[in-house]
Amino acid sequence: MSGYFDRLLRRLPLRWKMLLYWSTLLAVLMGAMLAIVNYQAERFGSGRIATDFTQAQERIARAENDQLADLRLTALLVASFPDLKALLSTDFATIRDFLLTYQRDYRLSQLLIALDAHGRVVARTDTPELEPLTPIDAKWILQSSAGQASSGVLVTRHGAYNAAAVPATAGGTVFGYVVAGSSIDDAFALALRNVGQTEVVIVDQDILGSTLAKGSMPWRSRLEWEAVMKGGGTVDFAGETFVALTTPLNRNSGPLLVCLQSRDRAMSPYRGIKYGIVGLALVVSVLGIFGSVLLARSIVAPVARFIEGTKQVAAGNFDFRLSVREGDEIGYLAKAFNDMVRGLHEKADMQKFVSQSTVEMIQASMHQDVSAGQRLQVTIFFSDMRGFTTLSERKAPEQVVRMLNACLSLQAEKIRKFHGDIDKYVGDAVVAIFSGDDMALNAIRCGIEILLGLDGYNAEHPGSERLEVGIGIVTGEVVLGSVGSKDRQDFTMIGSNVNLCARLCALAEPRRILMSESTYQLVRHLIVAQRTEPLQVKGFSTPVSVYEFGLQ
Repeated sequence: MSGYFDRLLRRLPLRWKMLLYWSTLLAVLMGAMLAIVNYQAERFGSGRIATDFTQAQERIARAENDQLADLRLTALLVASFPDLKALLSTDFATIRDFLLTYQRDYRLSQLLIALDAHGRVVARTDTPELEPLTPIDAKWILQSSAGQASSGVLVTRHGAYNAAAVPATAGGTVFGYVVAGSSIDDAFALALRNVGQTEVVIVDQDILGSTLAKGSMPWRSRLEWEAVMKGGGTVDFAGETFVALTTPLNRNSGPLLVCLQSRDRAMSPYRGIKYGIVGLALVVSVLGIFGSVLLARSIVAPVARFIEGTKQVAAGNFDFRLSVREGDEIGYLAKAFNDMVRGLHEKADMQKFVSQSTVEMIQASMHQDVSAGQRLQVTIFFSDMRGFTTLSERKAPEQVVRMLNACLSLQAEKIRKFHGDIDKYVGDAVVAIFSGDDMALNAIRCGIEILLGLDGYNAEHPGSERLEVGIGIVTGEVVLGSVGSKDRQDFTMIGSNVNLCARLCALAEPRRILMSESTYQLVRHLIVAQRTEPLQVKGFSTPVSVYEFGLQ
């Protein structure tokens, strides 16, 4: 899969690559920033909830203690009533009326219960019946000693109460007990929420009080709640996630006080920040992508011009130049490109003045020493204009140069056509080299086409001087190498065969080709040439066999 993406990336244009890389970088940075913000938000949110729980627990505990203190005070006031002992010996209705009157006048409690010294209910305000206390409730109430009060949760058929019990004494003897209670209900839960700034649910066998809608809760009893909390410290209901803190109410065996903090509401400020950052990230991403498009365009456009420039130079247009923007790397690169093209132009112009073999020698000299020369088997080609000296005396220099260039250009074209290499121009003479399997045949064909080409030129310019050449062709061994001083060298061929070819060219009549025996033997089955009398050539001790080919 990675190989496929690598190939895909290689095929993408540079502009799209830059856009992809920049967009990916932005996405990674934005993702990392959002992850950090989310982590910090979770951390701060959890810390805030924990702090709120701690403060809520402290405030609720103070509120419970204050309520129990009020209930103890109420029970103590009733227990210290001077006629209470006498009332306890009267009938049930009289005692109940006393308790109801006291409760109505002072409104300090929602439940008053009077008990005798043995813990039997004598009267109570929540029911006209003498409903006895449970053994558990009776036990903690009877634990109150002289001058001391005890507190706890009192559960009856009519409701659950936070209660305080105070002994009624006379002369140091306990003659009864008074219990004052306050209902554990929705109103009590609401009061605790106002104090603790957290949602409150009080649960025992059923939900006793709650600040949340009871129908939305996934539990109805203490056992169900404990089962729910086995899964962790959070619970989902009513479309929200709540973090829960559970403490017993007044005593371990009593109802559970459940404080609930909405995690969604606690995280809402951070969520707003997070959404703001997401929006900012989107804006930054859009601006970044737009900026990357502009950046890519500012880089790719010059690159496109460089590509066009390389195509132009490759096609031989050395006059192409890039516009230079000063002050940045692209400008420096454009300037370097222009300098390079200028150098190539100069090199191309200079290459016109040297042979291809010289160029190859220079290239080869980078890898090996060619100054000592090398022996090669080649076909040497010499051509020389006839009557050029007389022509230059009769004509103006401009006309002479124009006619000379016309003659030399025609010869250069034919030499290139037949895979020859011009070694040098010597005045009005051309020296060329042919190599390869068909070197002799190519040299002869080249000579024939040169003669025919000059005939065509003369026919097209009937009023001008006729241009005619004589040609010498010799095949044999030469020494090819660098000749000259260390400051000025020429890469050329030397040897007796070169001298022989020059002599044959000088002896050739206009529109005639003289070739050596060695050349003729290579092409004797391909051309018809006339053997001449052996020629006495300067520099050679014996006559030289020569063959002649000419146009009629």
